[in-house]
Amino acid sequence: MALAKVSESDRKKIIWNFMEELWENYLNALENNLPTKFNLLDFFNFGTLKDGFTENDKLYVIKQYARESGYIKISGTEVSVTKKGLKEFQKDIHDWDINM
Repeated sequence: MALAKVSESDRKKIIWNFMEELWENYLNALENNLPTKFNLLDFFNFGTLKDGFTENDKLYVIKQYARESGYIKISGTEVSVTKKGLKEFQKDIHDWDINM
């Protein structure tokens, strides 16, 4: 199945939504002494955005971003925050916030 052409604006929106949700999940996991590795397909972002993109389109964007940024690690269907990602999350403005 071919992936849709995702514009740069839509790509940024997908990344921003995902990263913000990942950070909320991460903080919740720390607070409640839960695992900090998450199933990619459990993210709210993939199921509810009515933006014309498939789950595969969004997964492709997130996996590409993981490779480019180094902020997250994806292994199979699991995603976790890297040390580099933790540093970025601590900033007031994140790389994924730019031009949102």
